[in-house]
Amino acid sequence: MRLRRKITISFFGVSAALSIVFALFLYRFVERQLEAELRDRLLDISHLGSLLIDPQAYQRLAARLGDGAPLEPHEVDALESSADYRLLSEQLEAIRGAEPALIQYAYLLSPTSDPAKPRFVADADVLALRAKLAAGQPLTGPEKISHIGQVYDISGFPLLLRALSACERQLEPDFIADAEFGVSSVSAYYPLRSLQGAPLRDARGRCLGVLGVDITDRKMSAALAATSGLSLKLSLAVVGVALLVSIALGTALSRSVRALALTVSRFANKDFTARAPELPRDEIGQLGDNFNTMAATIQLHSENLEGLVHQRTKELVAEKQTSERLLLNVLPGAIADRLKKGESLIADRFEAVSVLFADLVGFTVVASHTPPEDLVRMLNELFSGFDRLAEKYGLEKIKTIGDSYMVVAGVPQPVAGHAGAIARMALDMVAEVAEFSSLHDTKLAIRLGIHTGSVVAGVIGEKKFIYDLWGDTVNIASRMESTGVPGRVQVSETTASLLAADFELEARGPIEVKGKGQMKVFLVVRPRPAAAPAVVAPAVIAAAAVADLKGAL
Repeated sequence: MRLRRKITISFFGVSAALSIVFALFLYRFVERQLEAELRDRLLDISHLGSLLIDPQAYQRLAARLGDGAPLEPHEVDALESSADYRLLSEQLEAIRGAEPALIQYAYLLSPTSDPAKPRFVADADVLALRAKLAAGQPLTGPEKISHIGQVYDISGFPLLLRALSACERQLEPDFIADAEFGVSSVSAYYPLRSLQGAPLRDARGRCLGVLGVDITDRKMSAALAATSGLSLKLSLAVVGVALLVSIALGTALSRSVRALALTVSRFANKDFTARAPELPRDEIGQLGDNFNTMAATIQLHSENLEGLVHQRTKELVAEKQTSERLLLNVLPGAIADRLKKGESLIADRFEAVSVLFADLVGFTVVASHTPPEDLVRMLNELFSGFDRLAEKYGLEKIKTIGDSYMVVAGVPQPVAGHAGAIARMALDMVAEVAEFSSLHDTKLAIRLGIHTGSVVAGVIGEKKFIYDLWGDTVNIASRMESTGVPGRVQVSETTASLLAADFELEARGPIEVKGKGQMKVFLVVRPRPAAAPAVVAPAVIAAAAVADLKGAL
């Protein structure tokens, strides 16, 4: 059976039954939507109204109230006859006039020492009701005058309590009965605000005041009945017309649906340029228009997504590069890679490395008369120069401790000629400190010590990683520095045996080393000329040094 015939028969069969169901559903839907719209409108009016209220006039009236005893009748008459009260009353009436068929009450409340008992500052109805009484007309129905200073018990209104205490906007979710005024209403409460939108507060930090706007159940029901009744009539009329033109619509609808179905199928196959053709201006036509709008949005987002992904990828790459640079400033590259792969404990043994310790001599004296900021800048300048020397000779800086500097050759990658490289750096460090002292007119010198042997190097712990060295070689290198001579590079006999062929050495003689006893030490003088013979260290001393090195290994 053709689609057109199916649509026609189906429409005739179910339209009668669905018409009643549809009408009832539409009625309830419109009713709920209208109720929600009225509440939103109430909140919007209170929002704009809180900006309309003159804060100076309100503050002058609120200041006359305070938290003291109730006002005397003559004081009430005087305040309600004042220009400030008339101004606020006109502003409240203007707020209510924004939706006169909807809003019943508009008023201003000021907090007191008892959060549950604020006072009225102004009410949109007061002046009109006073005029009515003055004309000899009695008040009827729910009419009641909320005079200035009158206490209002709000213990049964938790949202109003919250609006006053927290200075926040609130909207009642349902009708609440007010026994004092004899009405049920939905209310919106909005704190008074500055033009910048900030809630106004008094000298005690309390909310300066709250604007209340109410819709009574009677006005809400009238608005709902008018709109919902019209919607129901329109719905029933539409269903009746649909029954009469079902055959014509069946033909037109089948054509439109087929065209739209083909377009949707193309779009589902990722042809984001697919658009519905020009369709009749009915529901299917509207659906086609909505589909085209959606398709255009998706196409735009799809095109922008690639750019966003590319941009985000660049940002992530840049962030990763920054992280990599920071990590490599803390740890050697090979060690950083191992940590990133999940190793939690890194401890590697190196059999032949040279360790250098350096300490600034005279630094304590300089520090005693140098501002801390200048002291830090001075250390940064010196140690940055040392860092450049370490990079120049391919050495690994381990750490700085105060004015001490530690560097190693042969870690984390074994290096041939490690003793010579670290000795050259040491001599350059002496020259750099001497030049620095000359330029800055200080008496700084540097004492350096080097020892060669085996160490364990790695990273331990879980936080604030540092690549460090352990072993007797580190201790002896530290002793070489602490027992050394300012402005000279002192090396152990083991290191001296490795330097003898390429450096001029000066035997200093045995010295007492803590924990080691007497040790032979040497001072590095300078690198030998390329053609000069290596005759500084006696053969016996060299042989003994080699024996010591083998024992250490």
